[in-house]
Amino acid sequence: MADVEVVAEYQTYNLNPQKMEWLLHTFFAESCLNLDVFDSKSKRHMPREWFIVPFPLIETTIGLLLNEQIRDYRYNAVNQRIVGLKW
Repeated sequence: MADVEVVAEYQTYNLNPQKMEWLLHTFFAESCLNLDVFDSKSKRHMPREWFIVPFPLIETTIGLLLNEQIRDYRYNAVNQRIVGLKW
């Protein structure tokens, strides 16, 4: 409902963009901004596209995704860190 500032764009090849978005949403799920927005007609909207994550960590996560290493990591929202999974 408002203008946005594009801070980065990524070109990917041989990757389904919807799947990439789903993976990013899943990875950062616990840091999704939970709020309600009301439009000019008082209609309630619950956006699920906004996350509280430092931008450098988003870039790192995209790299992990593109290198197919994301499955070995998770995001700790409390500490705002990407942590490796221990097997």
